Amino acid sequence: MKTIYNKLLLLVLLFPLSILAQSTLTGTVLDKASNLPIPGVNVVVEGTQNGTSTDFDGNFNLTVKKGDKIVFSYIGFKNYTLVYDAQKTISVVLIEDSSLLDEVIVVGYGSVKKKDNTGAVSKVSAENLNQGTLTDPIQGLQGKAAGVTITKQGGDPNAGFNVRIRGAAGFAAGGGPLYVVDGVRGVDITAIAPEDIVSYDILKDAASTAIYGADGANGVIFITTKKGKNGKTTIEYNTYVAIDDVANKLDLLSATQYRNAIADKGIAFTDNGGNTDWQNQIYRTGVTTNHQFAISGGNETSNYRASIAHTDFEGVITGSDKTRTIGRLNLTQKSFNDKLVIDMGLSGTIEANKYVNYGGNGQNDVLFQSFQRVPTDPIYNPDGSLFETNSVFNYYNPIASLQQIENNRDAKRYTGNLSLDYEIIKGLNAKVALTYLRNDDESTYFEPTYSTIYSGQTLSTELRRGYGKRAYNNWEQSMLEATLTYKKTFAEMHNLTLLAGYSYRGTNWDGFSAQGRNPISNQLGADDMQNFEDIQLGDIDSNRGERKDIGFFGRAMYDYDSKYYLTGMVRRDGSSVFGKNNQWGYFPSVQAAWNIANENFIANNLSSLNLLKFRATWGISGNSNIPSGVQDFRVGYVGTGIDTETGNPIVNLGYYNNPNPDLKWDENKEINLGLDFGLFNNRVSGSVEYYKKTLDQLLIANNNIPIETNFSNTTYINGGKIENKGLEATLNIKVIEGKDFSWNTTLIYSTNKQEVLALGNGTYDYDFIDVDYISGPGLVGVSTQRMQVGYELGTFFGFEYAGVSNGKWLINGNDGEIHYLDDVSQSDDHKKVIGNALPDFEAGWSNYFTYKNFDMSMSFRAVVGHEIYNATNMVFGNPDYLGSRNVNSEAVTLNGTVGGAYQTMDYYLEDGSFIRLDNVNLGYSFINPSFAKGISKLRLYASVNNIFTLTNYGGIDPEINFSGGNGSNEIYFGTDKYNIYPKTRTFTFGLNIAF
Repeated sequence: MKTIYNKLLLLVLLFPLSILAQSTLTGTVLDKASNLPIPGVNVVVEGTQNGTSTDFDGNFNLTVKKGDKIVFSYIGFKNYTLVYDAQKTISVVLIEDSSLLDEVIVVGYGSVKKKDNTGAVSKVSAENLNQGTLTDPIQGLQGKAAGVTITKQGGDPNAGFNVRIRGAAGFAAGGGPLYVVDGVRGVDITAIAPEDIVSYDILKDAASTAIYGADGANGVIFITTKKGKNGKTTIEYNTYVAIDDVANKLDLLSATQYRNAIADKGIAFTDNGGNTDWQNQIYRTGVTTNHQFAISGGNETSNYRASIAHTDFEGVITGSDKTRTIGRLNLTQKSFNDKLVIDMGLSGTIEANKYVNYGGNGQNDVLFQSFQRVPTDPIYNPDGSLFETNSVFNYYNPIASLQQIENNRDAKRYTGNLSLDYEIIKGLNAKVALTYLRNDDESTYFEPTYSTIYSGQTLSTELRRGYGKRAYNNWEQSMLEATLTYKKTFAEMHNLTLLAGYSYRGTNWDGFSAQGRNPISNQLGADDMQNFEDIQLGDIDSNRGERKDIGFFGRAMYDYDSKYYLTGMVRRDGSSVFGKNNQWGYFPSVQAAWNIANENFIANNLSSLNLLKFRATWGISGNSNIPSGVQDFRVGYVGTGIDTETGNPIVNLGYYNNPNPDLKWDENKEINLGLDFGLFNNRVSGSVEYYKKTLDQLLIANNNIPIETNFSNTTYINGGKIENKGLEATLNIKVIEGKDFSWNTTLIYSTNKQEVLALGNGTYDYDFIDVDYISGPGLVGVSTQRMQVGYELGTFFGFEYAGVSNGKWLINGNDGEIHYLDDVSQSDDHKKVIGNALPDFEAGWSNYFTYKNFDMSMSFRAVVGHEIYNATNMVFGNPDYLGSRNVNSEAVTLNGTVGGAYQTMDYYLEDGSFIRLDNVNLGYSFINPSFAKGISKLRLYASVNNIFTLTNYGGIDPEINFSGGNGSNEIYFGTDKYNIYPKTRTFTFGLNIAF
């Protein structure tokens, strides 16, 4: 009894001390990726029942004593343990545990867990995209996904990016991928603010894209935008300011160098006394500002997110600008005990573009005129008017084009979508989706009467007359898609998903334009077309068209115990753009996979192996993006003439092409073999793909049709065939995962070879097709590449340089002899394959670092093993220009005269390989900043785009549009032309804040 008494007495005496030793700890738990609070986190003193959970704002209170181990745990995040050391307030950051998360990827009309995917699909989340100033949201994906090539020549804010998935896509049909935004097909992705994007999912193989039938041949890119979440209302504001400068300028002679070269060579020359750097006169520092505001929230049955973004882009060529405002609203509502889910999206974009002329070599093309302008010419006359001289043909002051020409466009794009998804019985869902898209644009172009600008200089009559044009275009699309989906698990091991669907799409467009010459007043411009005295036949134009597309599709997906997978699908598409004999087509596919890592003999012996999945797919998809009406007779304006009876002018109509009732879609048949792997709790993961795809029945505009038995010499036929083969690899490594420091890295690698297998249909065939024609002074009918059966796309075809003799160029002939170029320049007899524009491989390396509150990312990109035809050097390296036009330094040292060398020669081919540090971003996040109560996120960042490029290429930029060089065509690339907007280097400073 005494012992018990003593213990009770001791307890009574120590109890106040224990009370004094305990403290109340308060704190907040945040998500490291988003910096936002996490509600519902378990906060427990290890080994006890003493615990709590975070509230709606991520806050908690817990009674603890010194030395307690406090464990923070939440599903999908790594546990974090803290030893209490008498702190009063703490902030804890939890890191996502990807080994616990089943990442979901989007596929056609549904989604699957990444571990269950059987096709060739790449996923890139927002946090892994390129940061900083993005003129186009697709820019963020550059260098991030194997097999996806995204290029843009120059830094024009009004120009888009070329996107190519696994090589060339077609001849005359459109070559870009299909974009699907939140389930809506055909959305213009420039109408999406980069800040609104959650992720990209890229379907690359035909088996995956076959669910979209005649639209899937060029790959499918899904874009998922942000939605509201269950919780308190969140307000976000993102802003940045960016500075753009020309990264590299063309190496042209200065005034001093020009005068010295003229004197050394004894060339007769009129020195006009100027000292002008014409590139400096047209270039400027561009400033871009961006503001984006978003509000989101929701509860258990509904959520919302609304955002508006406004960006002002200033291009580095004076006068090239873009202003863009984007608004987006996403709503989700659940009803009838969550059986009915209603999703609604609205978006609108207003864009204003100011263009400058630079894509050619005419009188108003700013780049060409500034490059060729002699640096000894002044800009202005003493009276302030623009200096001009008619020393040579097509030689004009580029400042006139910048100051006087109006070239504007206003565009509006709208998207509305509504879907209703109802669970009929458990596992069986019916969904109906309605979408409306509309794009409108209006453009104004005006060239004034130049005689008032040049202070009486003698100019051509055509130049003095002036010119104006007004045009508008409307495009709208309505879609209805209905699906029925059934999901069932049998015996806990057999998983089955069935999908059946119907799709209808109607597209309409119309446009109108009017033009005239000789304005009465330069002040009125093209605002009033009555201002023009000269309106000719053919100056009024209009168009109208429509197409209808219908599809029926089905898919069955089965897996057994997450080990064996089998997917089959088929789509039947009909379209009004095809010939009447081929308006319907079938697009089947099959996919199979085996996850060997889930087999007992692997799982029980190799615990470090988390995933090892073999995949094999085969499928057919199509390309229906063909020119409108080419399956029928097309009659239209072909010029004017004179009525022989009255002498009055008349309009001549003619046939554009003959009808072809057998015309059908381009067809992509593809085999894909893949391997996915994950090691060490997925700290090392990745995939390897091998594919072989045959693009068959490619649309060709055959111009060799006998006119004697046809209405036109052109008939569109299905006759081309290209084979693409390649290898793709992706490797993700979580190099370091520490409490304060982490480093994740991703490497991608891809190869692609493209061989021409056919250029005709057996009735009308081409032996070859010369492509990629270049123009300029003295350049008439000069092509750099030849498409020919048995050769790769991008094959440069021309003469082989053999030196100079007697001041004239020599070439190595196919007869083993050396010839003067002037003697053989009009013949193909001695031309040969001299190089290729296809790279051996492309690669990307992205790194993501965190250190306490700092985050940093950097992205490298490489394109290796190809050649570039330097047409810029071909034009401005010509010593014959000295005395009349400006030249580069090579023209001064070149031995001999170019003369007939205005033919394609390997002299102008250069190694185009490069490694570029595309993007570096450094940010600092304030965690629960004490100076700003109520702020849940505050991040400051700085980024630089296009930091440096390692290359042996002698031009200003080795990045050529590998996606294709002829608008919609994807068949030739690799020529560096002098009229390309300059590449820029961009410095961005920004702020992200959330309340």
